[in-house]
Amino acid sequence: MKVVVWLLIALVLVGIAYSFSTCRAEQSDGRVELTLFDWNWPPYNKMNRERIAIFERDNPDIRVRLVTGNEDKYLTMVSGNVAPDITITDHTVIGYFAKRNAILPLDDFIAADKDFSLDMFFPITVETLRYRGRLYALPSSGSPVAMFYNKELFDEYNRNHPKEPLTYPGGEWTWDDFRHAAKALTQDRDGDGKTDVYGAIISFTFHRFPIYVWQNGGEIISKDQKRCLMDSPEAIAAMQWLHDIMFVDGSSPTAYTQVEGASQQTSGILFKEQRVAMLMSTRYSYSEFIGKTNFEWDIAPLPRGPVNRATIYIGGGWMVSSQTRHPEKVWRLLKFLVGNKSSQMSMVCGRAMATNREVAELMTTNHPGVPPANDHVWVEVMADARPKDFEFKEMGRYFRNARAEMNYISQGRRTPAEACRNFTRIYQKGLDRFWKDEGGP
Repeated sequence: MKVVVWLLIALVLVGIAYSFSTCRAEQSDGRVELTLFDWNWPPYNKMNRERIAIFERDNPDIRVRLVTGNEDKYLTMVSGNVAPDITITDHTVIGYFAKRNAILPLDDFIAADKDFSLDMFFPITVETLRYRGRLYALPSSGSPVAMFYNKELFDEYNRNHPKEPLTYPGGEWTWDDFRHAAKALTQDRDGDGKTDVYGAIISFTFHRFPIYVWQNGGEIISKDQKRCLMDSPEAIAAMQWLHDIMFVDGSSPTAYTQVEGASQQTSGILFKEQRVAMLMSTRYSYSEFIGKTNFEWDIAPLPRGPVNRATIYIGGGWMVSSQTRHPEKVWRLLKFLVGNKSSQMSMVCGRAMATNREVAELMTTNHPGVPPANDHVWVEVMADARPKDFEFKEMGRYFRNARAEMNYISQGRRTPAEACRNFTRIYQKGLDRFWKDEGGP
């Protein structure tokens, strides 16, 4: 029986290797075939097929094969020596692949191409893709976190409270303004003692809580990347502020809150069904809201913290495999993917915001009469955006366990001080091992 099982496994692996190896086949018509790896999502697949057709029309000596999947599939292809020529990735794993010589640095390509300049990108999107001074990917798409707000709930409050109106969120807002508005907009509409509309949704996820630490003058990790600093007074105070909005003011649902009548308890659904007035999210949420709401909403920068203004950047880039046999042709495809036409198609498809600054500025300002009115805010807040400089693939288990401590705050299972100290203890253990085993980031 064991022999049969192993034979079946061997046959499956041979089949996988064969299917992947076809990605490297030369074409009978003399064209070179390149492989493009992207996440498997139907709108992306359709958009990719369309832009591949455009590239092939203008580059008749190249055929592009689209391969879709997740990171596990990509890693399998790399280990099987059939890595895709170009692959989409999150910026947090660039160092992981660069250290293992799985991807090519792009500096020499850029230096040799007089028609190409990194000035076309938002600076932060380039810096997130560098590793030890070298650039290992070109920016693809991404988004900072900004504030979505329901204008109609603000207007309704102001009609009912003409002597103490609320201003719409804007660049002048502070933490105090946000907390005051969140409390004012929280309502029990039917008088049954249960909140029907919350002023805001507070999130302790790793894409959100660092923002408030930074805004309060703290850091998640030291500059030399050797020490976790989440037990600092600044970090604890920031988490305490979020906790108090949720548990003291009651202005945000907790992890266990069930909003009666809401079709789902996700933050996006609660905002879309007007059960929450303010939501901190990325431009990726547009796919959930554009054309799917019956009220007026808009975008604003996050409120300024006690120390500074900051937000987090979530994005990625296109990296080139060190296994590619056609680097010059791959460079042609890579430039096309970050160029104007391709970036516009990506942005229309729902990939948040183009890292190509010209395209991003055009498409967030050139839609008069189409909500949201302040779409250009996304471009403006890129100046305040910071990367996830504390996240490393090699520390996955430790980081997941540390991150869970922050979520325990919203469950009422940890005080902010306890969660921050536990986070630091767990994360530091992983960081110490990371430096011992791999010499750090």
